[in-house]
Formats: sequence, C-alpha cells, structure tokens
Amino acid sequence: MDLWKRNLIFLSTGVVISAIGFSMVIPFLPMYLTELGLEEKSLPIWTGIIASSSFLTNGLMSPIWGSLADRYGKRIMLVRSGLGMIISYSLMGLVQNHYQLLYLRLLNGLLSGYIPASIMLVATNTPELYLGFALGVIQTSVAVGNIMGPLVGGFSAKILGIRYSFFFAATLIALAVILGFFGTREHIKKTKSKQSILADIKEVISYPVLRRIFLIKVIVQAGLFTIQPTLPLYISEITTKNIEVITGVIFSAFGISTAVGAPLIGRMANINAKKIYINGLWVAALLSFMQGTTSNVSWLGIERFVMGFANAAVTVGNNVLLAQSVSEEIRGRVFGVLNTFTAMGFIGGPLIGGFLGSHLGLSSPFYGGGILMLLAALLLWAIPNIHNEKAYECAK
Repeated sequence: MDLWKRNLIFLSTGVVISAIGFSMVIPFLPMYLTELGLEEKSLPIWTGIIASSSFLTNGLMSPIWGSLADRYGKRIMLVRSGLGMIISYSLMGLVQNHYQLLYLRLLNGLLSGYIPASIMLVATNTPELYLGFALGVIQTSVAVGNIMGPLVGGFSAKILGIRYSFFFAATLIALAVILGFFGTREHIKKTKSKQSILADIKEVISYPVLRRIFLIKVIVQAGLFTIQPTLPLYISEITTKNIEVITGVIFSAFGISTAVGAPLIGRMANINAKKIYINGLWVAALLSFMQGTTSNVSWLGIERFVMGFANAAVTVGNNVLLAQSVSEEIRGRVFGVLNTFTAMGFIGGPLIGGFLGSHLGLSSPFYGGGILMLLAALLLWAIPNIHNEKAYECAK
C-alpha cells in the first residue's frame, strides 16, 4: 500500500475518534454550566465565552506548533497535542465552578492541535494529484466525528453524567493518539532556513494573497460559529417536545451532509478550488438568512442539513486553495498560521452570537452569520486565481 494511503486510513480513523471526543461535550455545555450553579440569564454569554476561550490560546500557539512541525515532523505534534488534551479534558470533569472550566478551556487550547497536525501530515505527504481527495477525506472524518459526538455525548451524559463524559472524551483522544502516531509514517523535508519561529510567521504573513486568505478564513469561521451558543436555546424556543433529542439530531444533520459532501467536493477542488469556495459561501449565506426566519423545527433541520454541503465546499475549498498556494516544505507553518486566524473566527463567532442573542433575540445570530458569509464571498472573489505551487512566489 502506498504510504499516503496508509497515512490517510490511520489519520482519518484517528480524526473521527478525536472529533467525537472534542464535540461530545460542547452541545451540553449550557447544561454543565447550570449544574455548576450559573444563573440562566448568564448562560448565553458564558457559553459563548467558554466555548470560544480555547480558540484564543490555540490561535496564539498554532503558528509555533506549525513551525515546529515543519522542523521536527507532524507525528510528534500528534503526541504532544494528544497528551495535553487528555490532561485538560480529565481535569474539566473535576471543576467546581465556571471559572475553573474557563481556565481549563484556555489550557486545552494552548496544548491542542491533533486535527491540524493530521491535516498538515496529509498535506505534506500526499502526491499533488490526490491532494484534494485526501484533504476531502480528512474533512469528512472531522464531520463524521462531529456527527457522532453529540449523539455519543447524549448517551454518555445520560448514562455516566456530564462530568464523567469528560473522562470518556479523554479516553477517546488517547486512542486517537495511538492510532495517529503508530499507524503513520512521515517523510520530513527539512527547511533550509535557520530563522526563528517568529521570523517564519512574519515571512508567511508578508505575502498579500496569503493574508487575504487568512482574513477570509476569520470571517468565515465567525459566520459559522455565531449560532453556537444560541442554537440549543433557539431550538427550545420553537419546540417543547424532546428538546435534547432534537438538538442532537439537528447538530448531527449539519455534520452528516458535510461528511457526504466533502470527499465529493474534494475530487473537484483540484480543478477550481476558488470557485467551489465562493459558491459554498453564497449558499451558506442564503441558508443562514433562511434559518433566521424559520419557526418550524423540521424545516430548521432540513436547512442545517443542506448547509452542511455548503460547509464542505467552504472548508475543502479553503484547504486546497491554501495548499496549492505554497510549496510542500512550508505548508506546516502556513497551516499553522491559518489555524491562528481560524481561531480568531472561533473566538469572535460565539462572542458575536452570544451578544446578538442576548440583545436582539435568538434568531439574530443567523442574520449576523449570513452577513459575514456575504462579506467573505466578496473578498474571496477579489483574490487573483491560484492553482499551483508556484503561486507562493507569485504572491510576493
């Protein structure tokens, strides 16, 4: 079996398992905060703060981890991130108040990075001809894990309780680390540059085209995550029956369509990643506005399902576009910087959504997300076409 295929099999399996661990507790975060004694009126704001907090520290550290991955390999980053998350998730099950949970979410972001390390390993060890397909498979694996996470978390919370679900999540992450490290092999292409990590980061963001792609990613992620702190509350506002089950199904519907769409779109992304990316943004914006006007939970589920295909186009299009923009030797640091900007969106989205939900109603985050998607589409449309590894040099 070809090395890149072996890596893809083990990494995609590990990504599914790790994504389950990451996502199984997030939908139930408001319930955990209630269990910790937080007042109901403070739930939207604190859910947004705690949900986004780990992305703050993750964003600060990602360029550093990316540069170290280029120098010493991506497999070691799998172990480093896995051990950090095992510790932080285990401690989250022991907290006594929301402040302690916030501190541990910050620690988790500081140490995390299993999925980005997997993406970097695939991006640097897959032949260019199969790059779109491989990145699509990885994105599918993330989506499958995100589908199963809320469902696994629901059963875990019911059987074990929310606290013990954090320990279960840590166990799943440990399994993912074992698969990712011992099941893969890596050809490390040492960079010739001996400059510092900060100099590496400065070099990456000095290219105008890359800066634009990073900025667009911030806006896109913020648009996708504006509804994160308010969606469970919005669902409970438009239906009163089986709220927990419906919430899990609607969260999963988005992931199902992303999982189905990502590998299909990945095969096309090598042809014109930018066009796929833009079309995905237009569709996502339209569906965001539609969800804000929906008062029927069945229609909301359908709209979230369709939006998952748009999310697949957006995510795969972004990853392939960026990978095609740079040479293999520096993709680790470029994706590391991308993770920093992605984290900014993860931070801003829930905070924007929590603010809008608290002041303008629970449907307003959908409109805010739609506006951000439209802005991202316009900015992406203005970027020159990029379709080969020489584009990094042209970006100067």
